[in-house]
Amino acid sequence: MQLAAKGYNIVLISRTQSKLDALAKEIESKYSSVKAKTLAMDFAQSKDSDFSSIKSLTSDIEVSILINNVGLSHSIPVPFIQTPEQEMKDIININCMGTLRVTQIIAPGMVQRKHGLILNMASFGGILPTPLLATYSGSKAFLQHWSTALGSELKPHGVHVQCVQSYLVTSAMSKIKRPSATIPTPKKFVKAALGKIGRSGGAQGIAYTSTPVWSHGLMHWALLAITGTSNSIVVDQNKTMHEAIRKRALKKAEREGKKVA
Repeated sequence: MQLAAKGYNIVLISRTQSKLDALAKEIESKYSSVKAKTLAMDFAQSKDSDFSSIKSLTSDIEVSILINNVGLSHSIPVPFIQTPEQEMKDIININCMGTLRVTQIIAPGMVQRKHGLILNMASFGGILPTPLLATYSGSKAFLQHWSTALGSELKPHGVHVQCVQSYLVTSAMSKIKRPSATIPTPKKFVKAALGKIGRSGGAQGIAYTSTPVWSHGLMHWALLAITGTSNSIVVDQNKTMHEAIRKRALKKAEREGKKVA
């Protein structure tokens, strides 16, 4: 919506066609000069036909901004050896392969036109090894390193890559509904992210990376500069926190008669 407000035409890709249609209709009715196209696909399936559809849909469009925002975490914190195989595959397909394949479709056009912006949505789980979210944490760490390497490759061609780091945001994935100083709403997060385009490095010193929300930036700086992200004390504290979250989730599931991994 914020990009549409700036006059950008929009291509929306997500799982549910009805939700896509509703959003496209809202965009076009609110911004009469803006056009919105949609494509329903499930990135967990990683179907060649779906990616072919993306290529066909965008073949006659000059895509100037690509936002890789598709993502999946574990349903609840879970030890790696107990992680369901399908959940593990879905996380890798969605967080890693989906982003790679879409970027390979869109980036060549940007290189040819010598301008473009690619935003990859990362997570503190990728900078802070997270026991009981090991597969998710690893997938986000992959995105950080890949984004930085890609940024260096595409910079000479006029294409800017920015890995957008984030702590928690109110969302269905985080299961947090009430915002705070450290947990913004999606609307506030997007406003901050779009306001920091091109401002990579900063207090974190990581090339082609930004942590746009001020409170997240302070946390990111403290993790890297003061405590470190991979020492045993920090990792063990993270493990203890997620063990407690898992315990509460299992108790809740038991009360509600649900089965979880």
